[in-house]
Amino acid sequence: MTEEQAVRSIETGIEIVAAEAAKGLDIVGIGDMGIGNTTPSAAICSMVAGKPAAEVTGRGTGLTDEQLAHKVEVVEQAIRLNRPDPKRPLDVLAKVGGFEIGGLAGVMLGAAARRIPVVIDGFISGAAALIATALAP
Repeated sequence: MTEEQAVRSIETGIEIVAAEAAKGLDIVGIGDMGIGNTTPSAAICSMVAGKPAAEVTGRGTGLTDEQLAHKVEVVEQAIRLNRPDPKRPLDVLAKVGGFEIGGLAGVMLGAAARRIPVVIDGFISGAAALIATALAP
């Protein structure tokens, strides 16, 4: 996605929290199915945490050893081809992330700005948290 689209995905999450907070929201729970988006999450984790793709890429929905090796290659290739700047979380999100991850990061940022606690569940939510905390430690 473009960096503008990455910003918009985050803003959408912030807007959702703002609307719900106006109705009395006092805690946020975030989770994700993780079907197809553990791969971009691994790329985000690799870039933000500064870890090799093989160290942060998991089996997802139960991949075989061969499938896992291929998934690691895909993550490495995405990073190599798109060259996200690990010092620029929006660049990372735009180049190897997804709209759903940006939306989750926005929900976290919107909640944090309102001092609403957030409970995260799962790897995709963790990747979104990495983006959110890189944007606003």
